[in-house]
Amino acid sequence: MSSRGAAAAVAAAVFVVVAIPFFAATTFHGDDHIFLAFARLAPNPFAAFVTDAHGGEYYRPLPMLAWWLLGRPGLGRPASVAGGAAVLMLIAPQNLDAAAWFSASTDLFATVFVLGALTAGARGKHGLAAGVALAAFLSKESAYVLPLLALLVLRDLPWRRRLVAVAPQLALLAIVLVARTRVLHGWGGAGDARAGLGVKAFQIWAGLAHVFTGAGVMPEALAFGAGTAVVALAAFSAYRRRNVAGGAPWQPFAFCAIAVAPLFAAGWPVGARYFYLPAVGLAWAAAEAVSAAGLAAPMAVAFVLLIVGGVQAAQRRTDVVSYDRRVAAARRVVAAGVTSGHRVFDIMSGVKDLDLAVKEDPALAGAAGEVLVLTDVPASFVIVPPALAQAAAPLLARPPLPPSGAYHFGDARVVGLARREDEPELREVLDRFPDIRFVRLRPVPSGQIIARDVTDETRQVLDVGGQGEQD
Repeated sequence: MSSRGAAAAVAAAVFVVVAIPFFAATTFHGDDHIFLAFARLAPNPFAAFVTDAHGGEYYRPLPMLAWWLLGRPGLGRPASVAGGAAVLMLIAPQNLDAAAWFSASTDLFATVFVLGALTAGARGKHGLAAGVALAAFLSKESAYVLPLLALLVLRDLPWRRRLVAVAPQLALLAIVLVARTRVLHGWGGAGDARAGLGVKAFQIWAGLAHVFTGAGVMPEALAFGAGTAVVALAAFSAYRRRNVAGGAPWQPFAFCAIAVAPLFAAGWPVGARYFYLPAVGLAWAAAEAVSAAGLAAPMAVAFVLLIVGGVQAAQRRTDVVSYDRRVAAARRVVAAGVTSGHRVFDIMSGVKDLDLAVKEDPALAGAAGEVLVLTDVPASFVIVPPALAQAAAPLLARPPLPPSGAYHFGDARVVGLARREDEPELREVLDRFPDIRFVRLRPVPSGQIIARDVTDETRQVLDVGGQGEQD
């Protein structure tokens, strides 16, 4: 088979695996139509919060709010632009990566509520917009730029009316800021090292460039260049449309710039989750660029993004399987060790916050409160048993993680371990925990994970004056 034929076969296989299931194997059916009817007929998304919208069957107001928002057209733009932007947001590889990480749900909630507030405001429902804005402010700090985005979206109104429209949002934001400051006893922050302004600017640009290329699918230089080219082409298209009557080709880029602004306050703005709201502006700009190009261009763009997203999903699946197996192996080791009377474990696993993951295991039962699990990922979070608190003190981060010293989840204190450069020497760890068990997790050709106890070897290395492994 020729290289061209092989490429065609690969492309066809990718299309079968990724594109056809996405378009052909999903549809609205069954109870979906009840949700769609709610989105279409309910006067506002808060109806399900205060009225029995489902005949006493169930009470699920927050998902209904999301359906109502997603079932509405977009901010007065043509259907091709609104629909195209929605599709691009849905299938952009970096957005898929953020959505697949449960902890990034705060970014997803903030984005949904920001768009909901903007939609309500564009329809003149400023009281409703203020209510949804409050939900956005309570979801994540990145939503604090919502009043600026509202001024942008309401650009057709006179300045006085725009200011009146966003005034309730500003008042609610002030209340949230006061509450946040009181709760955190200050402005908050992670306390980690912070990148310089130039480095942050590069990190933010790299994040924007990866919205449509994802991470790990292609060489980094190619991904950065391709993503930059996409943004540049969208900007060029906007420039060509600058004199179109009634248009505002700069508006999507202004949206993106405003949404990006809070990232400069982050210590290290790296990660797909940071760019979920700015991606709205990029998806909007790209949709504007291809909306007038006929059906072929949007289909080609969607096809490419589905391929990239499909490859990224396959890679992520491999990582997820490996991660789950490593956590399961660590749980087995700790459960067996506890049965033998051990309470402290150092497990080289590559799993951040392994202590917390292990303590979710029901097999530990009541022993979880007596166990400490160290890992080779610095700055991981642990719950230190009270009996081990004094011995574990040198293992904790200085300055502390989080800044206040601990997360307080009920009666538990969750604290961060030392950063890489501050980790204690292995001999000191052994002196403080004489009963510690050193375990190394290793993959075998079948993909399974085996655990090997290397405690004796570690002690021998230290006894003869070696450096040992620094975990």
